[in-house]
Amino acid sequence: MVEQIDADTLKTWMDSGEEMVVVDARAEEDYAVDHLPGAVSLLNMDVEERAGALLPLGVRIVVYSNDWKCPASGLVAGKLDRMGFGPVHDYNDSYRDWVLRGLPLETRSRV
Repeated sequence: MVEQIDADTLKTWMDSGEEMVVVDARAEEDYAVDHLPGAVSLLNMDVEERAGALLPLGVRIVVYSNDWKCPASGLVAGKLDRMGFGPVHDYNDSYRDWVLRGLPLETRSRV
């Protein structure tokens, strides 16, 4: 079962150093600009094909997308849960909430 979490919970988990994977379900172009620290990109249409190679079993997974109106995080989280990953969590408030709170982002370094 996918549990919804908020930014405070996710930030606490990140700061604790607990093993987990943060999944960015936004468009690859958006991910390339910036994303939550350590996040990996996984689109809804690619879950079945890429999840096994990208995500370890038995590790906490948190999925986010653009904002609460975007269904991508819930769709990806649901698929991952049904595939046996997790525990899986949906940060439904997502990227926009993270940015509005002034929390850190990871950006592509320019070479």
